[in-house]
Amino acid sequence: MNFIKHTLLFIQNNMRQLKRKWFILPLILLSPVILIAGIITLLLAFIQPPEDAPIQLGIVNLDESPETEMIIDVLDEAAEFGPFLEIETMDETEADNKITANELGAYILLPEDFTSNLYDGYSVTMSVTGNPAQQMESNVVHELINSVMRYIETSQANILLVNEYAKKVDMPSEVRSELVMDEFMRTFMSIAGKDKIISESTVNNYSTSSPLEYFALSSFFIVITIWLLAMYHFLYREETDRLRNRMKLYGVTALQQMVARMVVTIVVVGVFAAVGFYGMTSYMGFELYGEDYARIAFICILYSVTFLHILTLCEVIIRSARVRLLVHVAISLALIGLSGAIIPAVYFPLYIQDMLAYLPSFDALFWLQEILLQDRLYADFMNLLVYAIGSMLLFVGLAIWKERVLS
Repeated sequence: MNFIKHTLLFIQNNMRQLKRKWFILPLILLSPVILIAGIITLLLAFIQPPEDAPIQLGIVNLDESPETEMIIDVLDEAAEFGPFLEIETMDETEADNKITANELGAYILLPEDFTSNLYDGYSVTMSVTGNPAQQMESNVVHELINSVMRYIETSQANILLVNEYAKKVDMPSEVRSELVMDEFMRTFMSIAGKDKIISESTVNNYSTSSPLEYFALSSFFIVITIWLLAMYHFLYREETDRLRNRMKLYGVTALQQMVARMVVTIVVVGVFAAVGFYGMTSYMGFELYGEDYARIAFICILYSVTFLHILTLCEVIIRSARVRLLVHVAISLALIGLSGAIIPAVYFPLYIQDMLAYLPSFDALFWLQEILLQDRLYADFMNLLVYAIGSMLLFVGLAIWKERVLS
C-alpha cells in the first residue's frame, strides 16, 4: 500500500515539474522531429536505387542439355517479370572475373552431371555464387533458385515414377528416354510458371517499394524512441546521499521514483505520439480501422515499456549520471540502428539479420510495417510481451536487491 501511495505522490510531483517547465517541452519534442526529418530526407535520396538497374545474373551451364536449356529459358521468363533480373550465359572463368569486378550480382552453376543425376534419381543441385559487394542482390537470386529447385525436385519424383513403369513394360530405351524427357518438361513447365517463381521469391524491401511510407513510419518510430529517452532524463533529478538517506527513513525507495518516471514518460510521450501518428496516417493516406489502431497502440506500449525498463536497469547498475547518460544514448542508437528504421534490414549481412529477431525494436518496427504497409489483419505480440515482462522482472528484482544490500 505504501508503495502505491509513494509512487502516486512522485507521479504528481513529476506532473507538477512538467507544468513548471512547460516552455521547454516544445524544444524537447520538436527538435528530434526536425532532425530526423532532415536525415531521412537525405537517406531517401541515397538508398532508393534507380529503376533501370536490374540485378545482373550470370548462368554457367556445364551440362548443356535440353533440360538445362529449358531451365535457363524459365529463368529468362522470370527476368521479364519486372524486370528485376538481367540474365547472361557465360563460362565459369568469365563469371568469376565479373564477380571480382563487381559487374554481377551473382551467378548460377549447372554441373555437368545435372541431367544424368536428374533421371537416375540422384540429388540435383544448382550452386549460387554471390557477390559480397551486392548481398541483397545475392539473396534475391538465392531465393529464386530455391524456388526453382523445389519445382525440379517435384518434377524428378514424377520422372522416376514414369521411368520405373516404363522399365516394367519393357519399353525401348530411346522411347523411354523421350517419354521421360517429355514428362519432365510437362511437369516442370506446368508448376514453374514465371508468376509462381516470382511470387515465392519476393523479398520485401519497403524502402524501395514504398519509400515515402516506409521512411515516414521509420521517422515516427525513431522520434518515439528519442522522446522516451529525452522525457525520462528530463524528469530525472540527481539526489545527494544525505537526501537519499532521509527519504529511506520515510520508506521511500528508488524503485518507486523510477516507476513514477516511467509512468509519466509513457503517458506524456503516448499523448504526443498519438497526435503525431494521427497526423502521419492522415497525411500519408493509410486506411486503418479500430482494431488496427488497437494493435499499433499495444505494440508501441510494449516497446516503450521494454525500452524504459532497459533505461532503468542501467540506472540501477550504473551510479555515475554522466556514464549512465552515455550508456543510455549508446543503447538507444543501437536499438534504432538495428531496428531497420534508418537502414533496411535486408541490407545487413545475413548473420546480423538472423540476430535481429531477438531485438524488441526490430520486432516492434517489423509488425508496425506489416500492419501499415502490408495491411496485415493480425500481429504477433508474444515476443514483445516476453521482452516487456522479462525486463520488468529483471528491473524490479535487481532494484529490490540493491535496496536491501545498500540498506
